[in-house]
Amino acid sequence: MVNKDTDDAVLSLRDAAVRAEGDSRPLLEIAALDLAAGERVIVTGPSGSGKSLFLSTIAGRWAPGLRFSGTRIARFVRLGMIPQRGLDALHPLTPLGRQLRRVTGSRSDRVAEVLAAVGLDDLELHRRRPAELSGGQAQRAAVALAVLTRAPLILADEPTSALDHDSRERTLRMLDAVIGPEQTLVVVTHDPAVAEALATRHLTIDAGVVSEHPVRERAHL
Repeated sequence: MVNKDTDDAVLSLRDAAVRAEGDSRPLLEIAALDLAAGERVIVTGPSGSGKSLFLSTIAGRWAPGLRFSGTRIARFVRLGMIPQRGLDALHPLTPLGRQLRRVTGSRSDRVAEVLAAVGLDDLELHRRRPAELSGGQAQRAAVALAVLTRAPLILADEPTSALDHDSRERTLRMLDAVIGPEQTLVVVTHDPAVAEALATRHLTIDAGVVSEHPVRERAHL
């Protein structure tokens, strides 16, 4: 799983492993991985296989009681996160537009532009608190927040799991369109439609071991 231009990788991992303190058995193993700018990396695997731990390792943030070994080289200072529930990325009581301006330091016109790009172009929605948005609207707002951070790497944890079929399709189209071509997107998912729609690379995790999987032709969104 090594890219040719490793010096240009957003993130590089070598002989990486995560273990619980006092346990020699690895919970996650990554022999070699380079994430390049602009890649759409989809990560799949059964429940309990280590997908969430993989995202933690990409982010460099591990729960207490876990230890990392190996080499991790991160060439970014900002990281965008899209959680399963969009509301988890937002303060529920601060009006959406004001919140995005304050958190990201973006101008009002830029916030309005990105919110429109994710399908939230109604100015009334910008004045609402996130707690007053629907689940689908909050998920789009979380995507807008990640984009506005201008982070070179964006991680998404099951971003379509809480959505119905129509909302899922809209979210996939939105992700494909709004994440910049220079931004790297890593999506953990159980949904094969996400891999078919977005993946330029497909990683699988089985019992904590990360491996590369052939990428199918991307589905038309």
